Amino acid sequence: MTQKTNYFKLGLFVILAFALTAAMLIAFGAGQFFKTETLAETYFNESVQGLNIGSEVKYKGVKIGAVKSITTPTKVYDIASNYVLVTFSMSEDCYVGQTGKNPRERMKKAVDDGLSVFLSFNGLTGSAYLETDYKKNGPDDLEISWTPENLYVPSRSSNIKQVSDAITRAMETLGSMDFKEMKNDFSDLLKGLNITKVSAQAESLLKELRQTNKDLAKLLTSGRMKQLLADAGSSMADFKQIVQAAKIPIKQTLADINKASGSFKRMATGLEQGYEVKLTEMSDKMDTVLANLEKTSRLLENMIWTNADVIEKTIGNLENTTENLNQFTRELREYPGSILMNAPPKASTSGKEK
Repeated sequence: MTQKTNYFKLGLFVILAFALTAAMLIAFGAGQFFKTETLAETYFNESVQGLNIGSEVKYKGVKIGAVKSITTPTKVYDIASNYVLVTFSMSEDCYVGQTGKNPRERMKKAVDDGLSVFLSFNGLTGSAYLETDYKKNGPDDLEISWTPENLYVPSRSSNIKQVSDAITRAMETLGSMDFKEMKNDFSDLLKGLNITKVSAQAESLLKELRQTNKDLAKLLTSGRMKQLLADAGSSMADFKQIVQAAKIPIKQTLADINKASGSFKRMATGLEQGYEVKLTEMSDKMDTVLANLEKTSRLLENMIWTNADVIEKTIGNLENTTENLNQFTRELREYPGSILMNAPPKASTSGKEK
């Protein structure tokens, strides 16, 4: 009875442990089982050696997804193509420098703005991952004659592929060069050059240089050059003596100028002190004169305003008097005898005298 009881407890423990494990798996993994993946795909026209399912997809080093499958368009779309088809999933926090409600919308905006994907490698381990970034040179122009099932992200060649292509082009260029023809051309060039003539000209030039150096050395060591140098030294000594002799008169002249300047300054100071009082008195008198002129001007102005009517009447009388004098003057010119007669003679009405 005791042995059956132990079996029962053991079985119950196993069942409880299995149920607890299943509950934990459901609690922590249910979100992953029921989570909807956002897929995107890209194509490479190069080897993807080192890229595996589960490899990371990054945006400037930040993980945004993982590789889901690596295959060919021929297998998926039943079409002839030498490309490699890589499908990858995008996480919910896939932000590639864009805003949007979901990863697909954000990735589509990024692709429209020039985002592309390329292979990148982890140091020297050889493992690869997918890197996404905006580049000025843009993605490769791969011809696609089918409609992708998922969001299409353009790709561009990896750095290793670009270096490999550059080396290949360089090797092809070197391979296309005709070294035999270059050798023949160089040989013809050497034959065309007259080495003997060039050597003779070079030897002649060296002889001329040696002769020139000898002539120059002879000129420098000649007596005439020594005499010229001696004369130059003597002239410099004479010039130095002249300068020393003129130093004392120049100093005396400068001292006299300083003395005259001091005398002139003292004279100006004396004149300023002597005439300062007189200038002050003249300034005071000028102020008094100006004040009297201003007072007189005000009195004349008041007098004119006060006697304006009388002045106006006087001016009118003067005008009448002037007019009468003018009229008298005209009559006197026409009839000078009017001064002695009472009235001018009457004009005759006929040509005959009575």
